[in-house]
Amino acid sequence: MIEELTIAFNIIGGLALFMYGVTLLRETLGKISGKRVVRILEKVSDDPIRGMGAGTAATFMTQSSSITVLTLIGFVNAGMMTFRQSVNVMLGSEIGTTVTAQLVSFDIGGIFWPLLAIGFFMKMFSKRENIQLVGTVIFSLGLLFLAMEFMKEGAAPLTTDYPFFTSLINDFGAIPIFGILIGALIAGVTQSSSATTGLVIAMGAAGVIALGPSIALIMGANIGTCFLELAAGVGATTPAKRTAVAQAIINIVGVAIFLPFLGPFATLVEATSADLPHQIANAHTIFNVIVSFIFVPLVGLLVRFCERLIPDKEGEIIGKHFFDDEMLHMPLVALMEAEREAINTAEKTIEMIVLSKNAILTRNHDDAKKVLRMEDEVDESCRDTEEFIDKIREEELNHHDAIWRMKLLAVLTDIERVGDLASNIAEFVIEEMKNGMEFSEPGAKDVAEMFDLVEETYSTAIKSLKTKNKKLAKVAEKLEDDVDILERKLKAAHVRRMKEGLCNPQADQIFIETLRNLERISDHADNIAYDVLMDT
Repeated sequence: MIEELTIAFNIIGGLALFMYGVTLLRETLGKISGKRVVRILEKVSDDPIRGMGAGTAATFMTQSSSITVLTLIGFVNAGMMTFRQSVNVMLGSEIGTTVTAQLVSFDIGGIFWPLLAIGFFMKMFSKRENIQLVGTVIFSLGLLFLAMEFMKEGAAPLTTDYPFFTSLINDFGAIPIFGILIGALIAGVTQSSSATTGLVIAMGAAGVIALGPSIALIMGANIGTCFLELAAGVGATTPAKRTAVAQAIINIVGVAIFLPFLGPFATLVEATSADLPHQIANAHTIFNVIVSFIFVPLVGLLVRFCERLIPDKEGEIIGKHFFDDEMLHMPLVALMEAEREAINTAEKTIEMIVLSKNAILTRNHDDAKKVLRMEDEVDESCRDTEEFIDKIREEELNHHDAIWRMKLLAVLTDIERVGDLASNIAEFVIEEMKNGMEFSEPGAKDVAEMFDLVEETYSTAIKSLKTKNKKLAKVAEKLEDDVDILERKLKAAHVRRMKEGLCNPQADQIFIETLRNLERISDHADNIAYDVLMDT
């Protein structure tokens, strides 16, 4: 009994260590290459080949097809990507996920110990984050190979001491449908086709399983990974549900196509290498590549089928924000899309400033009411974005991005306050100027001058935020100083006009409060510019 438990714990413990190594590798690669993944996914076109290339690259950099597909669901949910584009990327993700299997199919002997040692000391003793991240990648690779060794050592006694177990595995695996179901079950439980494939390769290296049953198991693993995506599709928008279903269709149909030809396929794979672990990894790669290319000319048909299967919902809102909770699987992607939402909201507040200027100078109640409606939109966007940012796992961001996450929350507060201040001015028009009260000609000219300078200051700050341009941030800070000087100058001029009886006394408070609100807008612009300048 003790021996059986030892074998079981070696295999299960090795699998757990493998899954941890894959997770650590994925998180670290996300910190290193997350921005590249975002740029790749945001530039996806309707061209299937380019989409496949993007999916392959994104999955190679994240080491998880499931995470790639979940992020695609998030992009579709947010309206950042069409359903058809997501299918193209999805086909590439099937190819990108084969890298891990190819990697662990190599028997590197005891080299995993130096990898672990080198990676550990690079992470622990270097003060430079880039070196620490590279060290973590090396350490993760060492973990993967160590885990493979544990699984191989755990499985090795099965071939000599428990031949009935080996026969059982191969006999069941020889019936393809059973092997596929077992592989799907393992991948469904582990939520990782890479872990399932690694386990199969380790068992192959230990001589426990033959090539034929191995192929059935890894095909089943492709189906098993769909469970997580299908679960994510529940409650999502219609296009996102179609994305999850399309992933399942691609994998199930791909297995169905290969099922009648498993014998010839195994013969083909045997010719690729004399080593069984390499044969299993090659089978995984060949299968995924062929299935992806089979579906390239069928993308249109697949899209139309899914659209009929899941029809549009009347009145459904798609793309309310640039972000979606499924993006949280790639924290840096989530952070960048939250920033994009913040900038979009900030541009609305610029429009609010322009509208409030026209409203107060021309007593335009329609523009004033529009500003008040826009304030509700700004408040909602800022609140939703702050809640989304709070969900982003800071530990999965590098040091710079973790700091920027906190700064972005502060930026959102500034943007929200600018919306409030613009709406304050609009309320003056509705509440205080309804009786025909207006500024004197010099007063109106001064207010217009203040508006123009504040709008320039705030717009420059937002542009510096959008482009991360520190020179623009410095310009915004200089303009904010000019706003302070101008406010004092205009207040002094206003006092003189009041003494001379040139201004309407009833407009006095509105004039002063308008200047005060505008000056506070420039203060928030200065805060945003400062955050850009401090972003190192």
